[in-house]
Amino acid sequence: MKPGIGKRLYFSLGSTLAVLWLTVVASVAWVVEHETSEVFDSALQETAQRLLPLAVHDIALADQGAPLQTQDLIAHDEYLVYQVLNQSGEVLLRSHQAPVPPLLASLAHGFYNEGEQRIYVDATRDRKFIIQVAESLGHRQDTFYSILTYLLLPLLGLLPLAGLAIYWSVRSAQRPIRKFDLDIASRNVNDLRPLSLDDLPVELCGVGKSVNLLLERLRLALEAERSFTANSAHELRTPVATAMAQLQVLQHELPDPLARERVMKASEMLDRLQRMGVKLLQLARAESGVALCNERFDLGMLVGMLCRDFALTTKRELLYQPPGHPVWVLGDIDAVGIALQNLLENADRYGAAGTPIEIRLEPEGRVVVSNDCEPIPPEKMQKLRQRFFRGTQEKQGSGLGLSIVEAIARQSEGSLQLQSPCHGRARGVSASLLLRLDGA
Repeated sequence: MKPGIGKRLYFSLGSTLAVLWLTVVASVAWVVEHETSEVFDSALQETAQRLLPLAVHDIALADQGAPLQTQDLIAHDEYLVYQVLNQSGEVLLRSHQAPVPPLLASLAHGFYNEGEQRIYVDATRDRKFIIQVAESLGHRQDTFYSILTYLLLPLLGLLPLAGLAIYWSVRSAQRPIRKFDLDIASRNVNDLRPLSLDDLPVELCGVGKSVNLLLERLRLALEAERSFTANSAHELRTPVATAMAQLQVLQHELPDPLARERVMKASEMLDRLQRMGVKLLQLARAESGVALCNERFDLGMLVGMLCRDFALTTKRELLYQPPGHPVWVLGDIDAVGIALQNLLENADRYGAAGTPIEIRLEPEGRVVVSNDCEPIPPEKMQKLRQRFFRGTQEKQGSGLGLSIVEAIARQSEGSLQLQSPCHGRARGVSASLLLRLDGA
């Protein structure tokens, strides 16, 4: 899965911050090391220049008979050690931690690195006396790391805060984009209102306008389709009814049995066309959003009324046991009635001859309509919800009934489930329409 804009921003900003932080650390480390080295070298040089005259003075007093103290009487820690030598390299004076042999073989003026020590050599103008002052390089490193630690600890503590600031900033910048995404996802065939572009970033305003234009075009196209379907079906009803009436009169007037049979077939075709017109009207009404209503009604009362009416038009036995209590659901009672009527008609049309239709109303707001027939293969079951698709061509039908039920179930926030064979049987088809309970 491709990373989103937020993850990309987190990664890029976090990486940039890490690179900048490492650059700052390296720069600070270089500057601190350079400056501390200069400070310590200056201290070595200043110490040597201050000690050398004092040492020469002590040596001059010793030449006059005063005792020469070559080592301190009180031991203490020294960061610096020194030695005063003569021209021959003999140590005349030294600090108490300085070694007895010379610190450095060279007596030339300047700075030297000898082992773990930084040594500065200086001499009097006549070069009779030389002083060597040494400092441990380990002391310099400890000082450098201490300074660097105290400088970088605050920066290190700022990293989590900077990460939180980046996270908050990216989330804030993404908020209108997420809202825009949710607005698009909430649109469907029954809700094609324009999207709100008030909080959208200027970079996405063009995308938002294009989406709104597409929604408007889609709305107009769907309205034109529904209007055409409804108007066509409505306009066909009158001439079809008139033609059927004329054919019935003609059937009784014709003396030839063969001609009467042809008229009867034509009448059957017109009857099929009339039923198709009724289904198209139902489909147009279902897709117009009529089932979006959230009225409260008793589903048991509706199922019972539909079963009584349907029993007058079918030769099959209807097996329905009314519940002993109301089943209150939310939706449009007329739209749900259309959906249940289509399920009953399908069960009647495709059921085996002489078998009953079973209707079961469950407490959770589910109506199950089952009939007995040969089981439908899985590849056909997946296509039954498609428009104009029929499970068998042997039975007359429009192929729109389940499409109508599907549209009404979706708008009622319910669901339609099909199963073949029926549960616990080897034959039959069951259609289950689940509606939203009142208060659920």
